[in-house]
Order: sequence, then structure tokens, then C-alpha cells
Amino acid sequence: MRSAMGKNNSDLTEMNRSAVVRILQQQEVCSRADIARQTGLTQAAITKIVASMIDLGLVAEVGIITGSDNRRSIGLRLNAGRHQIIGVKFARQMFAVGVFDISGKIYTQAETKYSLEENPRTVLDAMKKQIRQMLEAYGDVVSIGLAVPGPYLREEGRIAVVTQMSAWHTINFIEEFKEEFDKPVFIEHDANAGALAEWLFGGHPQPLHTLAYFLVGDGVGTGVIERGRLLLGVQGTACEIGHTSVDVHGPRCECGNYGCLELYCSAPAIVQKARQRAPECLPKGGPAGSGDACAAVFAAARAGDPKALEVVREAAEYIGYGCVTLIGAYNPDIIIIGDVVAQGGDLLMPAIRRVVRERVAPELHDRVRIEISRLRVDPTLYGAAATATNKVLQLPSMFSAAAKGLGAR
Repeated sequence: MRSAMGKNNSDLTEMNRSAVVRILQQQEVCSRADIARQTGLTQAAITKIVASMIDLGLVAEVGIITGSDNRRSIGLRLNAGRHQIIGVKFARQMFAVGVFDISGKIYTQAETKYSLEENPRTVLDAMKKQIRQMLEAYGDVVSIGLAVPGPYLREEGRIAVVTQMSAWHTINFIEEFKEEFDKPVFIEHDANAGALAEWLFGGHPQPLHTLAYFLVGDGVGTGVIERGRLLLGVQGTACEIGHTSVDVHGPRCECGNYGCLELYCSAPAIVQKARQRAPECLPKGGPAGSGDACAAVFAAARAGDPKALEVVREAAEYIGYGCVTLIGAYNPDIIIIGDVVAQGGDLLMPAIRRVVRERVAPELHDRVRIEISRLRVDPTLYGAAATATNKVLQLPSMFSAAAKGLGAR
């Protein structure tokens, strides 16, 4: 069925409210005149829109400020603290739950580890219990965001391929959460969620045309945002760079392909190589999570261990090959590398940049910035919050303080 192309008056009103909310989310305090200038709407229209948003509890006046035209005006700010978000990160061997507001401020977070052998039902029950505890402790939550590994089939609510987690392939996340709470739950692929976190909260110089978030953790994936919109594909699995082949004769991946990028530069791949070549660099006392194990390898490399340095350099080169693919496929302004492996930062970047220089035309690589994520919070957890925040920014009146009692939507 074709989607409608026209816009009625209520659609336009919501779009204009969304534009105002986004400006205040990015600039914290702004005058009505500055908002009119940035949106292109008349001051009379902005005055009417702002009045309705004050009534809804979305916006508050904060006293006299000096606007961009040096005129003294009444300042406006987003009523962020009255519009809180619960973000949930679900990953291999751990899940995390945090409370944020729509400005990106974090209030609390908690992390829970679990074994891959555990029954998915036990893990889901523990996750839901923790969400309920957060809802009881924070009374201004308007929505919940959940970030899951990919490829995530967004219409089916199911993860298609997650290495080492075959028991989870039959779990329908939409069915699990749609009636569970009296707040709406929005589910997103973890790399897409990370891209939203960088777009909304990363503080990157504007304007940005295309941002690529390159997740390199227990898995490898990418979220790409172009002009403020995620690139999704027909099933929501677009940009799955982790399962592109970098060696057609390489080992078989659980996805069915051979030589997938994920097999060469993910956190488990780094740990596996370290176990073979530099076992003395890994934490002592039994198996460690991939995050702790990677941190130990990076620490050994920084201390000058030649075997650890070789493991890190090789992983960095494969991350560079991934960046080459992203530049060729999406021509982004910026590529941001995040998640577990990004903690290697300074060790990774020289090899990544060298590979890109060698394999991308100067006209292209000179226009793209490649950076390590600077987000203070785990980008995927932040991304879960950003997923829900993005819905609030798109449809602000549905999530206003006055509408909180409406229940699940």
C-alpha cells in the first residue's frame, strides 16, 4: 500500500512543533525570534506554537536573554526534566538500563551480565524487572528505547543473525514489550541507535549531511543517517557492514557468508587472536568478558608488547577496510567508531587512516572525518535513549507532560 503524500493541518502543526523542539534540544535556550529565523516561520506563527507547547508542558520560559539580533527577549528552554526516557541496551552477555531526559542528560544506569547458556526467558524477565524498578523510581518517564544486536528485522521484531546467540533468534521483541509497560517501547538495531546518539547528542559541527556510526564491539555493524533520517532498507537491515565479505575464501560466518568483516575486527576476534598469539596479555583467572579482555590487550599494546601491538594493528587495518567500504557506499561527512573496540582509540587510528589514504581517492578521503566516539555514556545505551528521544522530537504533543497518562501507544 502506498503511503499518503499529502499533509493535513494537524500534520503540519506537529511538524512545526517538532522543529521547535529540535532547536531547543540542540541550543538549550533560545528566543522566539531566533526560532522564527531558524525555522523560516513567522514570529506570529512561532508565538502561537510556543504558547501551545507551554500549555502542554513541553517548553518553559526562563527570563530575559539577548538574542542573535542583540535584542532582549524572553528565553525559552525545553522542559527536558519532565520528559525522561528509559534506555535499554541488550547485547551478548549483558544488558544495561539507564534513565535519561530528552536533552541527553543521564540520571542513572545499571549493567547486568548473563551467560550465553542462560534461558532467554530468564534474561528477559530480569530486564523487565529492572525497567519496572526504573519506572517506579522516576515518575517523569514518557517512553522507552531498546537497542538490540543486528541484523534486526524491524517488521518481524526478530534478530536474524547474532553470532553465539542462536537461542535468541526466535524471540519476538515487539511481542515481548508491546503490552508490558504503560509507556511505548521503541526498538532499534544497536548500530542505528548509536548513530542516533551521535546525531542528537554527539556535539558534531553542523550542518551534517551524512553520518556513519561504525559499531565495532561484540559484533560489527553500521548505522547511517542522511539529512536526519536513518537509512533502513526494506527490512531494516541496511548498512550491515559486519557481514560484508573481506575474504571470499575466509572462514564461514554464522550468517552463511564467508570471510565477514566481523570475523576479523570484532572484540571476540581480537580476543581470539590474542589467545593464540599473546595469551600472556589476557586477564588471569578464567574467562573474561570481551570488553575486559580487549582492554587488557590494548593496555599491553600501550606498554609496548610487540605481540599485542600486532594483534591491535591487524584489527585496525580491517576496521580501515570497513571505513573504505563506508566511504564508497555512503560518502559520509563523518565516520564515528564506537563500542568496545573503540577504547583502543589512539592505537587504532594510525592504521585506519593509512588504509583509507591508500585505498580511497583523495577527492573522497579528504572530505570525510574519521573519529573515535567521544560520548561519555556507552553509545549503544545512549542510542537506546536517543531512539525514544527521536520519537518525542518527531511527535512532541503525544509525549507532552499533559499527555503522560494516555498509556501505551
